[in-house]
Parts: sequence; structure tokens; C-alpha cells
Amino acid sequence: MKRILKNNPIVVISILLLSIATVITYSRNIEALNNANKGFFSGKINFGDSYKHVIYSDKVEVKKGTERGLKTLSIAIIDEKTSESVFVKLYDVQEKGTFFIPGEGKVQNIGNLIKDVNRFRELNNFYQTTLSNDEGLKNGVGRVNITKLTDSEIEGELIIIGNNSDGKQAQLESARFKAKI
Repeated sequence: MKRILKNNPIVVISILLLSIATVITYSRNIEALNNANKGFFSGKINFGDSYKHVIYSDKVEVKKGTERGLKTLSIAIIDEKTSESVFVKLYDVQEKGTFFIPGEGKVQNIGNLIKDVNRFRELNNFYQTTLSNDEGLKNGVGRVNITKLTDSEIEGELIIIGNNSDGKQAQLESARFKAKI
């Protein structure tokens, strides 16, 4: 065996390349497995007269709780690049399905878009589904379609149209999310 390796450098190079390829493949598979377990949030958003752009975060915070005697589900994200934020609280969530904001239940669901979470004290920075537009119409709406809901994971789609206290409108569309609970 030593003679084959010593007299044939192609075999040595082949073994070395095979070892390197194995290590690279293993590290990529570990990285892919870690990314598969990560959550994400992605959608198109615009605030008033701003252009529509993508909001993205791989840090999605989802919490289950109880409030007013009803099971609640809260979803919160912050895009670290733009400081834009989305917050949703749904009441009486028992299983996957479609939930409307504000909804028709005895307690209204919440859907908020925040232009800059760092300027949280400015009222015009918050766009809510419950506020009127500049014509005085309450046209804020939202819909959360939960396609997967287990004790440990959630997936779904989301849209929100909200207004700020000046009546300017913000829209979130084509949003998709996945997260651990």
C-alpha cells in the first residue's frame, strides 16, 4: 500500500481532494439544517407616499398567551436594516385558519405597522387598522392565514392596511412568515 501511495501522487491528491470535499459538504449540510430551523418574515411594505420595498427579518418573535379569557397569539418582527416593524395580536386562536383584523369577534384583533421602531414616541410613526384615513373612513384591514400551527411552530401569510393619526396609509402585502413558538 505504501508503495502505491509513494509511486502514484495522483492517488494521494485524489484522497486529499475527497477529504476536502467531504468536509465542505458536511459543513454546508450543518449550515442548511441550522437555517431550516430559523424563522423568517418577508413581505412588501410602503408607508404613505414611500415606494414599495421588501421588509425582511429572520428573527420572528411569536408568543402564545391568554388575555381576557381568550387564547392569544402575538407575532412581532423588526427589520434590522430599516427599523420597520410589524405587530399582530390575534384572539381566540385554537388552530390553523384565516383570521381577520380587526375581525368580528368579541375582542378585536390587532394589526400595526411601525415605520421606525426607534421613533416609538411619535404618533404618526404608528399605522393601525383601527384608525381612520385622511377622509375620515376606517378602511384599515388585515388578514392572517395560518397554514401550519403546532405547539412549537407556526407558518402563514399576512396582509395589513393601516392608517396613522394624520390619516396617511401604510400597506403590507405578500408577507410570509415561519417561526418557532
